[in-house]
This record gives sequence, structure tokens and C-alpha cells, in this order.
Amino acid sequence: MIRKDKKTFKDGSTKTQIRVTEGYRPFPNSSPKQRTVKSFGYLEDQVDPDAFWKEVNACNDSLKQKRDLRIEIPVSEMMYSDNNRLLNYGYKFPESVYHLPGIDTFLEQYQNASGFRGKYSLNDVFRYLVMDRILYPSSKREAASRLLNYYGLNSEFELPHIYRALDHFNNVFYDLQHYVSEQVEECFGRELRYSFYDVTNYYTEKDFADPDELYRSRTGELVDGPALGQKGGSKEHQLTPIVQMGLFMDGNGIPVCMDVFRGNMSDSDTLKENLDGFKKEYGIKRTVVVADKGMNCSHNIDLLCSQGDGYVFSQVLKGTKGKRYQEALFSPEGWQESEDGSYKCKLITEEYSGHDITFENQDGKKIEKKKAVKRMRKVLLYWSESDAEMAAKKREEKLRKAEKSTKNNAYGIIHGKDRYIKEETVLKETGEILDESQAVKVSTVDQEKAEKDALYDGYFAIITSELDYDAAKIREVYHGLWRIEESFRIMKSDFDARPIYLNKRGHIRAHFLICFISLVIIRLIQHSMGVERLSAERIAEALRRAECLMEKGGYIRLLDVGGKIRYQEIPDGKNGRMVPSLKFSREDQIAQDYRQIQRTFGTDFYYAYAKQEDFKRFFQEMELGKKA
Repeated sequence: MIRKDKKTFKDGSTKTQIRVTEGYRPFPNSSPKQRTVKSFGYLEDQVDPDAFWKEVNACNDSLKQKRDLRIEIPVSEMMYSDNNRLLNYGYKFPESVYHLPGIDTFLEQYQNASGFRGKYSLNDVFRYLVMDRILYPSSKREAASRLLNYYGLNSEFELPHIYRALDHFNNVFYDLQHYVSEQVEECFGRELRYSFYDVTNYYTEKDFADPDELYRSRTGELVDGPALGQKGGSKEHQLTPIVQMGLFMDGNGIPVCMDVFRGNMSDSDTLKENLDGFKKEYGIKRTVVVADKGMNCSHNIDLLCSQGDGYVFSQVLKGTKGKRYQEALFSPEGWQESEDGSYKCKLITEEYSGHDITFENQDGKKIEKKKAVKRMRKVLLYWSESDAEMAAKKREEKLRKAEKSTKNNAYGIIHGKDRYIKEETVLKETGEILDESQAVKVSTVDQEKAEKDALYDGYFAIITSELDYDAAKIREVYHGLWRIEESFRIMKSDFDARPIYLNKRGHIRAHFLICFISLVIIRLIQHSMGVERLSAERIAEALRRAECLMEKGGYIRLLDVGGKIRYQEIPDGKNGRMVPSLKFSREDQIAQDYRQIQRTFGTDFYYAYAKQEDFKRFFQEMELGKKA
């Protein structure tokens, strides 16, 4: 297909980039993606538009003709005999990280202590679901169809066993997170002076919200209350019930723990429910919670300050919520500006009214007690030129959409209210604005509101309880929040954590536990890569390409990774004999990513080992934990 993408340059000029793209699936049963077949440059730069479009259309038509009546069968989907099967061995890299926190040991101990009588291993099921989530994210049913596609992975279980195992994973929902976090701290270290917290939601495949159910809370209390799947404000604008997940991350960008909440719970309420368990289970005396404006409410601030913790929250500037800072925002006094004029800030120390919160037990229930107090905090107001330009572009786009909507709905109320659309009462015959019964309502663009919003372009506010922080420190701490936003993107896009195809509460929680452990493993790999870390998508893509062929007689043949790798003979450092190895091309990105993954795990290249026992020995030499 032909794509026309608008691109705005720094000087304010806009050009249209023309590309021919095609849809593809990175692996069987995955979500479709798009890739560029050929880029033709910018439309405005063409000397001969007719000849230009003729070339573009010819390329697009040839792509269509090439796809006619063609059926593509991935190699991994072909039928192989037991002694001649194409298998993935790239999962061995994240699997070696899986062993570092001792997840296998934990699950084996749980299985023995719980009296589990199944003929399959719970750890085998969990390890498989984690590895498959990283490489080929999909439903549990589709995961079960790939059980034989991995080299050396124990797969003596089936789909019914997977569903039964989910109940057991739910039983260790908190304990496993706590155990993994302790082991990660021992192997890699933790930075828990700051606790980055955010919450997002995931839509389900259900049509209606689940009825109330009986379940156990985090404290072990039996509760009869709302189910997880509830209709609420979906971040993907879905109408189906949603489930929320709150995530804590340490200062190194490595997830610490998470919890799952019902879809209609407010973002700010999740912090209260998650923080108490987080501090108690991880032995944290004091922490500074860093979060966006969704967690910024007076009750959360009072709760944090009452128990000796701190906060760094973003603050709304528009409307009534930001009214108290608008005078200081638009006052020319007190601003400190950078030399190039691209940034300025103002730091304010203010007193505000709060409450000291304590809890008393009455009739077996915790009763909240409040006492009015005065507290101090710092407020950082700042403006960024780049952010201002971005805000202006986004608003212009919204205005264009609003204008288009109003033209298509000249005398009717449009569906889905836009920020810059207002309704006016007019006389239908003349269009005169009236306030009479014979008039009808029309939708118009609210230019006045857009002009008011433009006053705030590039301005932001951050509030903190930490009075010893200067402006640079406040921005530095708050900036770390982008990593948790990236973690949510990884879970949603790279791990396909939504939509959720499960119904039972325990199965949904187990699903998110699997996604969480997968995220921890990917983050540990990225952390070990340092400043040259790869994205989760590129890591998974390289590992998916790492395949081998089991041949008769127990021999292993490695396949090229990335398409531009060839075999070469090099001397073995141990005995000097010539052995086959892989040579990587600098022209191939996947091959180079694969090479970087190897270096991260302490391996320079792959030998094309002939025997399986030698191939297995190679994987035992990975040293991610020792390197870190």
C-alpha cells in the first residue's frame, strides 16, 4: 500500500513522505505489522510529479501482483521427523537468566510442599510460558501448539495441564515476586531509595463485567467483592471490561513487584493498596514514591507523609486543580533561564494544609483517623522549548480533527466529544445563535479554548516533599519515570499482554505473573548490556532467529541468524584445531544484535558443534549474572 506521512521540520516547514509498505507477520499467529518496501522521498521535492506517481504506483502494483495467489508457509511450520526438526535455541539466553533468581528451585519446593500430584512439573510449565511469552507472545492455547518447537525444553505437558497449573501460579502470586526480587538484589543490586510507580489497564475479550466473587486479599482475608474484569476508562479506548495492573520499579529500571486490580478502580486508589504490601514485604523503612499526576491526590500525599515516606509527583497546571500555581507560572519574577533560552525554571517552597493519618482497630476493622496539620513542600515550575513545540503540533492536529468532525455533523451532536468542539444553539433556518425552543444544536470548533491551552505549551510542574532537592535533582528523579512507561509498552506491545483471553480471577493473576517475570528477565538482560542496550523487540527478534536443525545420529546444524552470516573455520583456543564458527556481517542489524546478545552473556561466537552434548555444554558457559 502507498503511505503518505506528514513530517514537520525544526523551521516549521512540512513535507509529505511517500512510501510503499506491505503487511507481514513476524512469526506465525502473531499480530500483523508493516514494513517499508521502498521509500520515494518527499512529494514537495519532486520535479516531475506525474513521473513520480507513475513510479510509485508501478511499485505498488508489482507488490500486489507478486502477492496474488501466493501461500507462504514458514519453515518452522513444516513437518519434520523426530530426528530432523527445526528448533529454536535462542530461548536458552533468557532461560539462563530465569535460573539466576532460582525460580525453578522455588516452584519445585512449592510443588513438593503443596502435595501436588500431577505427573508434570509446575516449573516446566511456568518456564515454558515465560520463554514463549518473550519470543512468541500469544494465547495459552497457541503456546501449547508450539511445545515441540524448542531445543532441549522439557514439554511433557499439554494444554489442560497449563490451565491447571495457572491455579498454582496464582497461589504463589506474591511469594514468587518477593523471592525473585530478593534474588535479583543479591545478583544485580537494587536502588530502592526511589520507588517508581504507575498503573495501566488491559482490555479483555469479555462482553460484560464479571459478577461479584469470593477471593482472598493480599493479607489473606476472605473477601466477597467485585471481580477483576470491570468496565472503566480504557487507555486503548476499548468498550470491553478491563483489568488494571500497578507496577513498582526501582531506580535501576528493574521491576520490583506488581499487583492486579479491578478495572473500575481509580489510579490513585491503587497506590494505597500496593504501597503497604510493597514496603512490608521488602523491608523498606523509607522510600520516595515517584509517580505522574494520576497518583497526585491529597489522600495519597497525606498517607505517604504520615508514614515517613516522600513523594515526587507531577502537578496539573490547567483548570481548577492548577489554579494555585497559575499566578506564579505567568509571573515574570523568579525564573532562571538557560543560556540558549530553550529552558527555564522556577523553584517555590510553600506551606500547605494536610492531614496526619493514623489507623485504629475497631471491631476487627481498620478505621482511618485524620488530624489537620501544616506541611512544607517544593514546587518546580519549568518550561521547555521542545515540549512547547510538541504541544503546539498536537493541538493543531486536534483542531484539524475537530474542524473535520464539525463539518460532517453540521446540525447534529457528534459522537465522542472532542476537547476543542463546543455545542451552540442556533436557528436552523438562518444559523443565528439563539437560546429559544425552536432552535437546534450544532457543533463548532472552540477556538477560545484552544487559545487558552496554548498559554500552557511547554510548561510543567512537579511537587515534592523533599525540601533538600534542588531544581536539577527534582527533574532528574522524575525523569526516571519514563522507564516504567516503557515497561508498560513492552508488556502491551512486545509481550501482547492484552487482550486477556482468560476468565477466572486466579488465571488472570497468573497471566500477569508470567508477563511480570518475562519483563524482569528482559530488563536484566538490558541492564547487563549497559548504555548500548537493545530494545525488547530487537532482543526477541534476534533470539527468534536462533534456530538449529537436529539431524540423524544426534548431530546439530546451526542456521544463519539474520540472513547475512556465513560459516568460517577458526582455531580453537583450547587445542588449536580448526573448528567451524559463525561470521557476522556488519550490514545485517539482526546479526549484529545477536552478536551483542552473545557478548552480554560472555560468548564471542557460536561454534557449529557437531554433537548434542557439546552443544549443551556451550549453554552452561553463559555468565550473565557473574558479569553483572
